[in-house]
Amino acid sequence: MGAPRFVFYAVNGLGLGHVTRLVSIARALRRLSPECEVLFLTSSEADHVIYREGFAAVKLPSKTIRERCGLRKGHYLKLVQTVTWNTISAFDPDVLVVDTYPTGSFEELIPVLRWRQKNVFVFREQRAEAAGSELLQASLRLYDRILIPHEDVSQVGPLPEPAKALAVGPILIRERHELPDRARAREALGLPRDGTLLYASFGGGGDPEAARALTLTAQVARELPGVRLVVGAGPLWREQPPALEGAVVLQGRYPALDFLPAFDAAVTAAGYNAVHELLYAGIPSVFVPFTRMVDDQEKRVREVEDAGAGLACLPLTREGLTRAVRELMKPEVRQRLGTAAREKVARNGAEPAARALLELLP
Repeated sequence: MGAPRFVFYAVNGLGLGHVTRLVSIARALRRLSPECEVLFLTSSEADHVIYREGFAAVKLPSKTIRERCGLRKGHYLKLVQTVTWNTISAFDPDVLVVDTYPTGSFEELIPVLRWRQKNVFVFREQRAEAAGSELLQASLRLYDRILIPHEDVSQVGPLPEPAKALAVGPILIRERHELPDRARAREALGLPRDGTLLYASFGGGGDPEAARALTLTAQVARELPGVRLVVGAGPLWREQPPALEGAVVLQGRYPALDFLPAFDAAVTAAGYNAVHELLYAGIPSVFVPFTRMVDDQEKRVREVEDAGAGLACLPLTREGLTRAVRELMKPEVRQRLGTAAREKVARNGAEPAARALLELLP
């Protein structure tokens, strides 16, 4: 038998969550099985981050790019379907790994899931109406393993075949021993060694509500003596980075875990990766949930707040954000939140997930 082959199917929405989770598993897989061949199939416009982590990728245009560049929907759907089928057929993987959308963006994976390879679904918690849909529940039967990137299988709701599910815990792109300390992280970013640094990030740009959150955060930060605001404009930021008085803008830095230890506190959106990375790094944070079709960010923030591991700003108002950030700036609050954050996300589920993939090989 030759080297085992794995295809990771990562279709992304507004952020880099799906790509990051699958790259995290692929990194752990390569550590456990250095001889394995890995190929990504993705529509993320930040596909370069996949190569940066050492993996090849076949790139499809994203839905956003299709709309902006005037590709007709019918032609686009045919393109996605054809490239997906041909890529998986030609590479002929032993294992296909899919994140969040079990049938693909346009149900193009339904026939593929009946091919010879083993199928693995990474099932992040979703809104109840999405997780309980007939199509999603039926498609789960086509998978040989369902990996839950949470501490308990029950977090994703009912499953048609619970015996296939394995809770591995939050899946992260770095192990804790890989994180830099505060001084090294600040040096790498060109930031001052001393002083209080507040990190803010609200996605890849183009979201009006995220832009409002960033503007409000900058206004609040300017009122805090001795606090410097640092804004993360990630790899998906398609616009000119914002010009914010007194703030430093980090353009294109990825992954966040490589630099988060530089900061004393953070104000961010409440996507899966942002929340779990900040908790894992022990960064005291205020989380601002946004409304998404599948991801229930408000529920995630409530759970973090109930665990004493973070603060919530809900709804997003200038008064509410000012109150939360001022509380966050208290040293005793930051110490308490940082300790609770590390306890809430105490382990990385990437390696258990990778081991589960290897167990499917003949």
